[in-house]
Amino acid sequence: MSETSEHVAGAVLSGEPREGAAQPGLRRNAIGLSEVLFQSITSMAPATAVTAALTPAIPYTGASLPLAVLLATVASTLVAANIGQLAIHIPSAGGLYTYISRGLGARLGFLAGWIFLLAQPLLLPFIGLVWGTVSESLLADLTGLHLPWYVWVLIGNGLLLLLTYFGIKLSADASLVLGLIEVGVLLALSLTMIITAGDHNDLTTFTPAFTADRGLGGWLGIGQGMVFAFLAFLGFEAAAPLAEESEQPRRTIPRAVIFSALGIGLFYVLAAYAGVIGWGPAQLDSYVTASNPWVVLGARYWGVAGPVILSLAVINSSLGNGNAGINATTRVVYALARAGALPSFLGHLSRHRTPSVAIAFHVALATLVSLATGFLFGVSTAFSLLGTVLTLGFLLLYIAACLAAAAFYFRERRREFGFWRHVVLSLVPTIILFFPLAVQVYPLPAYPLNLALPILVLWIVLGVIYLGFLQWRHPKALERGKAIFLEEEEEVAV
Repeated sequence: MSETSEHVAGAVLSGEPREGAAQPGLRRNAIGLSEVLFQSITSMAPATAVTAALTPAIPYTGASLPLAVLLATVASTLVAANIGQLAIHIPSAGGLYTYISRGLGARLGFLAGWIFLLAQPLLLPFIGLVWGTVSESLLADLTGLHLPWYVWVLIGNGLLLLLTYFGIKLSADASLVLGLIEVGVLLALSLTMIITAGDHNDLTTFTPAFTADRGLGGWLGIGQGMVFAFLAFLGFEAAAPLAEESEQPRRTIPRAVIFSALGIGLFYVLAAYAGVIGWGPAQLDSYVTASNPWVVLGARYWGVAGPVILSLAVINSSLGNGNAGINATTRVVYALARAGALPSFLGHLSRHRTPSVAIAFHVALATLVSLATGFLFGVSTAFSLLGTVLTLGFLLLYIAACLAAAAFYFRERRREFGFWRHVVLSLVPTIILFFPLAVQVYPLPAYPLNLALPILVLWIVLGVIYLGFLQWRHPKALERGKAIFLEEEEEVAV
């Protein structure tokens, strides 16, 4: 394609991209399917999702949490299938930003990238609150020493800054190892609880029978709980921005996105069920108030070693999530800067071919957000607020990605366009995703969670204003959001 000859890593905000090969891009063919797959898996942070992200759903779902997680698995897998369809033909570090630009147009694509710049970067401060509090508690339990959560946030972010700066290969390999550890530990404990429960296993947890809010026969409670269930899935698409650094991206990226959503989704369903049964469906009020419920479950089912193993798994998971989140965020920032939609210094690459300025900026901002919200609202409330904001942002992005897939194939790949594969597959997850969005409007959540939607709306308004500025001063920067910067154009079937 003509765009592939434009090596525009040094694009400036006020001008045209530089032509020629003077500016090297991201390191090509640096990682394979396993590393790319675990980029998505660790970005989902399975251990942290199970032990922390799903907990705020229980006041709404009660013991019906497994049903909410199952529905979120179905919707997320369908969204992943749409993203995979786009990734086959649009391998780009821009990920959803580029996909939506190609499918729905440059302006909506920019706004998608703008929403991404709010939602995705919040994962790091969100997850920093987790490893901060768990590390503080673990050190106190083992040694009696007290190192506050905010010190652990600083330490963890410093480690991740180094890990992501020194090349995608090192960072991706770390994701693979960390991901295997966390899934293995939580899977083992889940199976232990299910087997131990014996005759007390109860499949009615897969119905809305236990929801706290009985509106619409209990489905209103399921919808409210699904907001936090989707929070556990955020990140399955994180493989997409690594397209320009992976081997055979048109094959690798779709598989990684779909396999992570489906595979980890089934793991979530199993773990959600095991947690409800292991704690006891009638005693879940105490589950919600426990500081680390899965650490308690570890002690109950694995004895004295259980809390230590579970705490280390959660810390491992949180750091893996932070690592993968930085990779995804900074590649999209790099793509926006390369196109000229953000200042050019954010597209600067280090000698390791990593977007070093974007990495440093992201880590610094995330540290500030973690500390500010943690001190202002308290760690637990800050965790829920950040999680709600980023979930709502991603729900909008996932809806846009589904619609973009149908539009892209209808406009650009008409011979491959199919009613079931592109219309039905696009509309079904869109309808499902609309439900958890709607319950953020009515009934309104309690303060400060009711701030989540206004924060998102304000961010979008600012994006529309900035979009107007780009259309006035730099219209070509918007159109370059559609570009693919890989030179090879082989087509593959997934």
